[in-house]
Amino acid sequence: MKRRGIEEVIVHPVDGMQLSEGYIREDKATHFMGCLPGLEPSVGDTINEVLVRLEKKAKAYYGDDVVVELMQNKQVA
Repeated sequence: MKRRGIEEVIVHPVDGMQLSEGYIREDKATHFMGCLPGLEPSVGDTINEVLVRLEKKAKAYYGDDVVVELMQNKQVA
């Protein structure tokens, strides 16, 4: 889902329920910045770069079986 330059992201285990929700937004100083609750923000030149960095941090926090996806890519059951 996209709102005013903000992409919502979710953290969940592979084929599992959502654990956390955050966002990636445009940031003039760093191009894009992504945040997940309880973790340091990640910055990058592209949304995909930030998404990869957020996933690395989420794996370190939640375990290796989690993924971070843009909300629009997650299908609602």
